[in-house]
Amino acid sequence: MRNRILLLILFLCALAPSSANADDTIATLGVGGLIPAKNTQIVMESEDLMISVHKITVRYVFRNTSDKDIDALVEFPLPDLDGPSVYNVPMDIPNSEKSNFVDFEVMSGGKPIPTKMESRAFLNGQDITARLRSAGVLVSVLLEPLNAGLKKLSQGQKEKLENEGLIIEGDYNPPLRSVGSHGWWATWTMRIKFYWKQHFPAHGNVTLVQTYRPSVGGGYFWGGSEDGTVPIKEYCASTEALRRIAELQKLIHPVKMYGADITLNEREIVFILTTGNNWKGPIRHFQLVVQTDSSQDIVLTCMPGLKRIGATRYEVTRTNFHPASDLKLMILQPNKQTSISQ
Repeated sequence: MRNRILLLILFLCALAPSSANADDTIATLGVGGLIPAKNTQIVMESEDLMISVHKITVRYVFRNTSDKDIDALVEFPLPDLDGPSVYNVPMDIPNSEKSNFVDFEVMSGGKPIPTKMESRAFLNGQDITARLRSAGVLVSVLLEPLNAGLKKLSQGQKEKLENEGLIIEGDYNPPLRSVGSHGWWATWTMRIKFYWKQHFPAHGNVTLVQTYRPSVGGGYFWGGSEDGTVPIKEYCASTEALRRIAELQKLIHPVKMYGADITLNEREIVFILTTGNNWKGPIRHFQLVVQTDSSQDIVLTCMPGLKRIGATRYEVTRTNFHPASDLKLMILQPNKQTSISQ
């Protein structure tokens, strides 16, 4: 799964000049969901982002440059998660039994902030949330909760959903707890947003620390040929990365899978950086740290300047940073079933 994270400030209410405090933010939760807007009063002083396949931590420092306190609705969307990928692509989902399946948390001043969650479904660019809910179907594309919900519907209701192209029958190995070895998968894309009200004092700083366990997707890096492999083309593999891949493949004893030699697993993570442009001015200080599990892991990315500074640590630092694109990472790891020559 393209694992992505972003922080947006939503529609800000007007403040009465005589008031020391802001009015509550007005946010519309209608058919279109939460609506983000650009803010011209709050600066992102710093963003410290640490990424691994197990955990993502982001530490933001914001400064309200205005003379007024601001109470704003802040949202944190999870990455889009589409049903076909959930069914067809190898994917590690931290906890598919929970609505907050990535265990997202946000802290301010060392205290946890209660959050709410909005879930919506999209198919071919159209919001189909209301259609699913009217049919008694969960918005979730996660296989266990989706099938547990569909199991409660009549055969006629399920056939109608199938005829509309919303669900497709599929086999499961290992079996699902809810339906066994045969059930359904969703064709739509799920979008989830966590949101909360945040106080930004006049001319003051606010620190937000967010943590979550990413849902990490990716396939297999086929041994033998580099032609057509996603990491080489899409992730701007450097000459050094190609050299390390070639050396590592020589050391790995591959396993046979789907009739091909498998040497490395692809671990894909996406982080939305461009929403940093929704605040006032650039990100004053930005640091990215990528932590790998092993010195043999290889990080591929088009992020300029990311360098390996230790056996398992990669870093890049930028000042006055205007993100022109989002961050896409591919971490290549030796397949767990392979062995490495010493």
